[in-house]
Amino acid sequence: MFGGYYDDEDGRGAGMNPADIWRAMSGGRSGYGAYDPHQKFSEYFRCYPVVMMPGTERDNLNYGGKIILPPSALNKLTRLNISYPMLFELTNEELELKSHAGVLEFIAEEGRVYLPQWMMERLALQPGSLVVITSTNLPQGSFVKIEPQSPDFLDISDPKAVLENALRNFTTLTVDDVFEIKYNNKIYRIRVLEIKPSSKTGISVVETDLEVDFAPPVGYVEPSARGTSTPQSMGSGSLVPTPDGHSMASLINYRQLASASGSTASLSSAAASAGHRLSGRPVSSRTSTPAGQVAVPSLSDTLSKGSEFAVSKNKSDVRAIPAPLRLPFGQLFFGYPVVPLKAKG
Repeated sequence: MFGGYYDDEDGRGAGMNPADIWRAMSGGRSGYGAYDPHQKFSEYFRCYPVVMMPGTERDNLNYGGKIILPPSALNKLTRLNISYPMLFELTNEELELKSHAGVLEFIAEEGRVYLPQWMMERLALQPGSLVVITSTNLPQGSFVKIEPQSPDFLDISDPKAVLENALRNFTTLTVDDVFEIKYNNKIYRIRVLEIKPSSKTGISVVETDLEVDFAPPVGYVEPSARGTSTPQSMGSGSLVPTPDGHSMASLINYRQLASASGSTASLSSAAASAGHRLSGRPVSSRTSTPAGQVAVPSLSDTLSKGSEFAVSKNKSDVRAIPAPLRLPFGQLFFGYPVVPLKAKG
């Protein structure tokens, strides 16, 4: 041992002082427990979807952004003094696909990691595929723009509140991730379009004020202005198109109906001026009323002449058509006088 450096017989320890040896033996900690940024957790694991976890089914893990690691990973992370929250970069080296996640528990079998189903799809991983998990640090996010993958997302009355509650199950967001949330027993897929601060990796969404912007859902069509215009009336001669391309007027044979209605109108005017029997034969206005029949005034005559009573003044005319009650100004109507029936002698 010369000049404060340790050197063994074959020289393999040259250039290392006792502090370096202690740091190497303590797993990267210095005498004061400081974190060495040059040392990271990086391991290969066989990945499986959370549905394949032993024990009770935990379907809710699919609607978050956290993974399940084995206990040995916690031991290594503790020795490396990784800062909280523990954030990881997941890499499919074969296809060079990356995403980020937090950790929920350390209860997986050794050599295995369990991922949400959407994360398996994002990294194009199959059950049993190898994935590299590396500890990382991400900036605190301030903005995210998302794109729902279905117009059904618009059925949610308060989407921002629903998303705020769903993001509590996430620790990171990465551009192009398509994660899933569950609301009212329905699954919604959401793509991350943009994040701020701009980063090629991702952002942390833990203990941060995150502004959320929504892009139009995939498949959403703006309401057509043509559909909101008020069509002209058919009486003006306009043709209202139908979905098959034909006009409504042609489908209902409007011209023929219009001509028929014209002839009907002429008949109705004639009927108003002259009476008609049920057989259709006209009744002359000069024809006297046969004996034993009561003459019934027309409604038009009753309305034009007016009446002080709701029935004809002719008390014997029990079939008279009711007429509106019109009283002089200042006169009130409290009902008709009650005339008791005369007892039959």
